[in-house]
Amino acid sequence: MPDKSNRTSKKKRGGGGKYGPQKSRVAIESGDAIEGTENQEEEEQDTDDEDIEAQIRRELEGLQPNKDKRRQFEPMQMEMPCVTFMRLDPSIDPVKLVHRLCIEAYAHPETKKSRWIKRMHPVTSMRKTLSVDLAAFAKEILKPHFHSGGPPKTYAIRPTVRGNSKLKRDIIIKTVADAVGPEHPVNLTNYDLMILVDVAQNVVGMSVVQGDYDKLKRFNLAEIYDPSPKEEPPATATESKD
Repeated sequence: MPDKSNRTSKKKRGGGGKYGPQKSRVAIESGDAIEGTENQEEEEQDTDDEDIEAQIRRELEGLQPNKDKRRQFEPMQMEMPCVTFMRLDPSIDPVKLVHRLCIEAYAHPETKKSRWIKRMHPVTSMRKTLSVDLAAFAKEILKPHFHSGGPPKTYAIRPTVRGNSKLKRDIIIKTVADAVGPEHPVNLTNYDLMILVDVAQNVVGMSVVQGDYDKLKRFNLAEIYDPSPKEEPPATATESKD
């Protein structure tokens, strides 16, 4: 179970573990770009269908333990259907990674890098729910965004709870709002920052993302690539009065 120094990005998917190589490829490509690495040749390799076996083989080889090479991404085992947890190297910011993936997808929805990844949840840090001091945890995560100088910022809180009966949504919202403080106003629709709180079984993770969270379909790649059609309002007839 990750301690407070670990950074984890959590990704929903539509199938089982056979899609692991694809998730690793998408994450590694973006992670390398964020770190400014010069592995352009690998990133520019042909991705046509005839090369898929070679791609998968390279990706699987890249997942093998290598004492001489630091692993950027490591899958974590948690028994949650259709959810994959990835531990990131501390040098990679999960919020920046996920935001970059979604910005690229939003700018070029015709160029899909993923068929199976759906919603992504960046998690800056995690704690065990049985021992967490939620108020102290929130203050630690929120400090760089709300308590390091600068003008007041509007914010919203978006908690997600799965498989846990201890931490309730209303408790999470109140505790996090108290940690933010009254100097920053709440704005549920036009916020500067969104605070994400993810509770999954016996762990709780938290992060702060930018105000384009809803514009980027709440980091749902599937919706960015192929938005669901909006429901048409029912037709209404008005009776004229002569």
